[in-house]
Amino acid sequence: MSDVLKNPFTRELIRLGGTLLVISLIVAGCLGFVDALTADKIEAITEQKTQDAMSAVIPGAQFTEQKFTDESGLIQQVYSAEASGQYAGLCVKVAPMGFSGAIGIIVGISPENQVLGIEIVSSTETAGLGSRASEPEWREQFVGKTGPLTVQKNTASGENDIVAISGATITSKAVAAGVQAALDYAAANQPEVTQ
Repeated sequence: MSDVLKNPFTRELIRLGGTLLVISLIVAGCLGFVDALTADKIEAITEQKTQDAMSAVIPGAQFTEQKFTDESGLIQQVYSAEASGQYAGLCVKVAPMGFSGAIGIIVGISPENQVLGIEIVSSTETAGLGSRASEPEWREQFVGKTGPLTVQKNTASGENDIVAISGATITSKAVAAGVQAALDYAAANQPEVTQ
C-alpha cells in the first residue's frame, strides 16, 4: 500500500480527485442555495401565469381550487369558476407530454361541456415548430369543441377535428390529449346548474 502511495502518478491522481471533490461540493452548495432563494419566486410566477391564463379563458370570473381525482394522469389542478354570482364552468390545468417535455395548459370548459379556450402556460417544445401551439390562431380551433377530439394532418373534416401544426404532430396530439382529458373530467364532474 505504501508503495502505491509513493508512486508520483498515484499521488497526483489522489490530489486531482480531492480537488475535484471539493469543487463539486462547493458548486452543489451554491446551486442548492440559489435554488432555495428562487423557489418561492418561481412558484409565485407560475401561480400568476395560471391565474392570468384562467382569466383569459373565462374572463371576469373568480376561481376556487377543487379537489379532484384523475385517472388520465394528465390533470394537475381543477378550478371552479364563478362570474356574477353564477357558476361559469371549470378551468382544468393539464400537462400532457409533448415532443420535448410536459406542456402546461389551462383549459376552460363551459357548464355545457364545451371548450371556452385554452392557454399554454409552460412549454419546452421546439422553437418554430411545437412552440407554435401557443399561437392564438392555432389554439382558437379548440373553442366550442365537445370531443372526442381527433387530430388531422391537413384539414378538419369533422366538427371535433383539430388540424395539426405542420411539422409538430406530436405536440398537436399532446395538446389535443390534454384538452380531451379536461373535457372528460368536466363531463363527469360538472355540477348541475339550475336555471
